[in-house]
Amino acid sequence: MQTAALSILNHYLPGLPQVARALLFAQGQGPRVLLCPPERLKLYANLGALGVSAYVNPGLEAIGEAQVVVMSYPEALAPFPAQPEAWRLVLEVGRRYLREDLLERLFRMGYLREEDYRVQGDVLELEAPGPGAPPVRLEFFGDEIDGLKVAGESRSRYVLTAREGKAETWDSHKILHFPGTLFLDTPALAPEALWPLISGRERVAFGLGGPELPPLSLSLQPLPPYRARLSKFVEDARAWMQAGFAVVFFYRHPKSRSYLLKKLQEPGNALPQDALRSTPLLKPQPATLNLVPASFEGAFLDPEQRTVYLSEAHLYAFGGAEVLRRRVVGGEVADPGGLSAGDYLIHPEHGIGQYLGLETREVLGAKRDYLVLRYAGEGRMYLPVEQLPLLRRHPGTTDDPPALSSLGKGEWKRTREKAQKDAEELAQRMLVLHAKREATPGRAFGPLPDWDALVAQNFPYELTPDQHKALEETLRDLEAPRPMERLISGDVGFGKTEVALRAAFRVVGHGAQVAVLVPTTLLAEQHTQTFRARLEGLPVRVAGLSRFTSEKEAGEILAALASGQVDIVIGTHRLLSPDVRFKDLGLLVVDEEHRFGVGQKERIRELKEAVDTLFLSATPIPRTLYSALVGLRDLSSIQTPPPGRKPIQTVLSPYDPALVRQGIMDELERGGKAFYVHDRVATILARRKYLEALVPEARIGVVHGQMNETAVEETMLAFAEGAFDVLLATTIIESGLDIPEANTILVERADKLGLAALYQLRGRVGRRKEEAYAYLFHPLRLTEGAERRLAAIADLSDLGSGHLLAEKDMEIRGVGNLLGPEQHGHIRAVSLEIYTELLSEAVRKLKGEKVEPPRHVTLDLQLSARLTPEYIPSPAARSRYYGRLAETRNLAQLSRIARELKERYGPAPEEVENFLALSKLRLLAESRGVVSITEDMLHLQMAFQTPRLDYDAKALRALPFRVEPTQYPPGFRIPKKGLAPGEYVQAISEVLYLVD
Repeated sequence: MQTAALSILNHYLPGLPQVARALLFAQGQGPRVLLCPPERLKLYANLGALGVSAYVNPGLEAIGEAQVVVMSYPEALAPFPAQPEAWRLVLEVGRRYLREDLLERLFRMGYLREEDYRVQGDVLELEAPGPGAPPVRLEFFGDEIDGLKVAGESRSRYVLTAREGKAETWDSHKILHFPGTLFLDTPALAPEALWPLISGRERVAFGLGGPELPPLSLSLQPLPPYRARLSKFVEDARAWMQAGFAVVFFYRHPKSRSYLLKKLQEPGNALPQDALRSTPLLKPQPATLNLVPASFEGAFLDPEQRTVYLSEAHLYAFGGAEVLRRRVVGGEVADPGGLSAGDYLIHPEHGIGQYLGLETREVLGAKRDYLVLRYAGEGRMYLPVEQLPLLRRHPGTTDDPPALSSLGKGEWKRTREKAQKDAEELAQRMLVLHAKREATPGRAFGPLPDWDALVAQNFPYELTPDQHKALEETLRDLEAPRPMERLISGDVGFGKTEVALRAAFRVVGHGAQVAVLVPTTLLAEQHTQTFRARLEGLPVRVAGLSRFTSEKEAGEILAALASGQVDIVIGTHRLLSPDVRFKDLGLLVVDEEHRFGVGQKERIRELKEAVDTLFLSATPIPRTLYSALVGLRDLSSIQTPPPGRKPIQTVLSPYDPALVRQGIMDELERGGKAFYVHDRVATILARRKYLEALVPEARIGVVHGQMNETAVEETMLAFAEGAFDVLLATTIIESGLDIPEANTILVERADKLGLAALYQLRGRVGRRKEEAYAYLFHPLRLTEGAERRLAAIADLSDLGSGHLLAEKDMEIRGVGNLLGPEQHGHIRAVSLEIYTELLSEAVRKLKGEKVEPPRHVTLDLQLSARLTPEYIPSPAARSRYYGRLAETRNLAQLSRIARELKERYGPAPEEVENFLALSKLRLLAESRGVVSITEDMLHLQMAFQTPRLDYDAKALRALPFRVEPTQYPPGFRIPKKGLAPGEYVQAISEVLYLVD
């Protein structure tokens, strides 16, 4: 395809498949830039097969060097310095750099001496200049660079760019600094802000959108998709080759190439051996099939060049429409302290309001920022940002937002009082239960140093700190002469089973038996294998009892349990049957208790009355609730991931067969396996046929809850042992199945599943060091509730985020498992955080501990103090910093944020310095018991909580300004005469330092 470059300039080219667009761009002349939506960036990222090397989303390092650029639309609008050369530093061996000039340049680019780099004699070492950037070492001989090492490897040249964060001060856009013809892919999705920036530049549009261009129809003929019919593809390829056409097939995966070659050599399909050519670069020749590695999509015929171009994606495509609404989530986690418009906040006196944003107001000559909160009936409250520490967040209790409180009606006060009364009653009941349990006689399983060491020796990993702590707490409970009842909570795959196994081993060492109760047959089988593998070679007999167990085998196990020959039995609710009798049951381990029915839970209660009980939960407990319940329930929380674990990359997308194939093939290419969740038994076999056509390279197994027990077991074992590449299943796989090689999961109709179910399903992958992927598919149109659920699960991609999920989930589904169903209403009304504060307070009161009310300081000084828009241009960034500053609890945290601001935005102007000084004053005042710091016409007034103040009177009199102690209110006042407004904060601080 050799279309004259000039002929397509400033035209709209309709109907071209993506592979044709890539070829036209690659064949262009001179500097050129292709812009596309972020979801399509990977299609153009590697043009090597077309003989072109492109910079993808380049930064400062590529200025003046990049000739061929591929960029996403958001990246084109990204902030960029108007003078890029001032923000990049080219380091070259043999080039001279004056020392002071070099250090000054590094400072301007955001690098601080001793923090970001060190100078030792003739060596300058930069610790990783940015996220993912390698460390750089410069060795000088005089002013000349004599040696340059990047990540330990010698280089002759390296481009150092400005430190991350400086971008917020830039006032240009990236697209303005990369010259050349613009090629626009799907311009309808380009942001409106792009068009003024590229006005007047030569461009080619692959689609409608933006300023209108005259259409130009090329002779290229798009081809219909093959819908995975390989026989039709082979038939067409043979016909084209016989007609003398060159056929090019771009394959994405080596496995696809191998599979295709195998099919092309089968009897009936066979093509002449010399007609098949595999090359790394595009080399079409008449009457041959050229196999080339590239990730293109679509297919077309070029009659002028007598060449047909096809792609793997097109071979397996089921329609022409390309899905664009994909969202990939993973890696960087949102700042938890950040505050964004739309958040729900709780004021201690006025209740729940919605944060709308910041507004600057001038009162008595002082400029301040105010939080705008919306209440019921369109009520508005303007709250000075200094009072942000008073507010609590309301995460939203269900898919619907919380009801907003009404201003001035006292309803919030009544709601809070009801919740407080309920929390006090709950605390009383729990304390009674706790005391009763403490008084019940039980069995003590003391330490067995020689025996305990046996199971620790054959553990192939190091215990994480949280596992250590949970194990110590569990063993301490076992050693106490009372029945244990401990709950171990933790994220999927964080090692709860290992703690349970070691506790079981201790009990068996004392001659007692252990029962491990799990909710599903598959999980029973998995745990049985785990326990047997870990206890191999040790004098412990492990048996499994579930639907899979034959009647004869079950009878033998029951007899062995009654006679004491079986030490550990693992099973489903079958263990709760009346015919199961133990000779000497010492420990009951219950995994995921909430998945058992009411009758089964009653039977568990009967069993555990006299024996030690250990509960395991993969839906973790929120940290706030955990701390409130410590001392009432015995809780252990495992929050640290095993070493080397990576966050799961989550992809949200409308259902797209091409993405399904890509997800499965990417996993198979790296030697792994994939789960595919289709939660309808009636159509699961039809879905298998569909997947077999879509991914013929994969061997697919099917498992669902209505299958014969033996078939389920055989399929699962076959999948674990490598007989299948993909396991097509219902949500039966949600609980506990651990297959190390499975690191991709694809979930159909994810919008129909609950938050906890999605989290558990996603936890089936990502249990080893390889990066795991979860594809959550949904219809094109979503209900608002489903959209929120999917967004929540995608945002919780960081390890250990189950604690955040638990908080959302408890508010959505209730806290019946941990507290009781009747508490759910109060939690919905006041939020989980406030309810747990009330509960914690009630517990401490009942225990006779002193409960101090939270300290809040009212600061009302006529001082212009704010984070100005001139200093921090982004409103979102300002809100974020206000949120973080409000959550600081000590001066170290405050100074870290102040340093970060100065690194990112430069020296702070007076209003910003004033705001930081007020934040520091707030922390100091809280620590001294100050209630308010106010200002009137003549005085600065400090009011304290207590009337009896202990202070250094002599030092107070020695201050360079007058200070008067006051009785009503108790505190001090400073006459303003002789003090400049800028000295007020310093004067108040000097007084507070003299108060104990």
